[in-house]
Amino acid sequence: MGGAKEWEEDFKLELEDEDKHSPYYKQNFENQPHFNYIGGTTSVAPFIVSIKQEEKLKKKKFNWRVIVWEKTENHLLFIEASSKQKCIKKLKADHLPNLLATVDLQEVTKQHDAFVQELVHMEDRLLIKAYKFGVVYCKAGQTDECEMFSNRDGSPEFEEFLGSIAKKVPLKGHPGYGGGLDLKTNTTGTMTYVTKFKQFEIIFHVSTYLPYMEQNPQQLQRKAHIGNDVVVIVFQDGPNGGFRPSTISSKFNHVYAVVQPRALGKGAVTKYNFSIVSKSGVRIHGPVLPPPPVVFPQGEEFRQFLLTKLINAERAAYFAPGFAQTRTRRMWLEEIVEKYKD
Repeated sequence: MGGAKEWEEDFKLELEDEDKHSPYYKQNFENQPHFNYIGGTTSVAPFIVSIKQEEKLKKKKFNWRVIVWEKTENHLLFIEASSKQKCIKKLKADHLPNLLATVDLQEVTKQHDAFVQELVHMEDRLLIKAYKFGVVYCKAGQTDECEMFSNRDGSPEFEEFLGSIAKKVPLKGHPGYGGGLDLKTNTTGTMTYVTKFKQFEIIFHVSTYLPYMEQNPQQLQRKAHIGNDVVVIVFQDGPNGGFRPSTISSKFNHVYAVVQPRALGKGAVTKYNFSIVSKSGVRIHGPVLPPPPVVFPQGEEFRQFLLTKLINAERAAYFAPGFAQTRTRRMWLEEIVEKYKD
């Protein structure tokens, strides 16, 4: 295909927001002197501010490491100020005025050690330690989700693609992350694909490997798993047109990675057209693609690119309006603030 962009070495294969997806408070605050504050009003959701003095920068100036824990995310900041009070003043005025400007902060002094452990525990519960991604097989010409979920088997090209990014394993007795699949009695299928990337275990909910229900044209059991995945790979066989997010009705699916094998001569290296389709509200995330059409040869570079893109896509989706994790964060923050306020 003329003008197609092949694999480029300068793609930045970096997982984004690493500090926000690491035990940042535990690593940088837990066992070191620092201050914690709580706040919130009837119009401002509960939040927590953690402040720690870092190295001295200039004469009478210090760097202060700051975490603002709020309902959607943690804001990680460094503020230059000569005192804790001036650091808080700068934080309110310059960094998060919409959140903090009109709210009084209450320093947590009683049971501070217990409060620190509450934050460590909340941070740990919010960390994503493994990922699950959906994979839907789409035959040539299929445009309806019921058709796609009703495919009993995938093509050889589909199996080749799966084998190039992950390893096929029996579900029963699988010792790793299950992603909601039954690892004991095969009620959710007998096989799936798994892999490890960086420090994360990844499991794939593959539509053709989930149980097929003869009398259920909507294949609700398959959709129950894939419909709850944030990011879904759509493997399109044949010369299908562009994939639309509205094709699969799911409130939880936010990003679709569309992979399409290219027709090549016998013995040629398999190549894939690749594109990303996101729902409204999902922020831009890397690795950034060049203008379409984008083509990748099968191999380890494409695998690394794809897995990086899938993880970054899920992280980006967490900030979409109404995302479930926001409600969980807010609930936990409310519990902690209510417990420790005077």
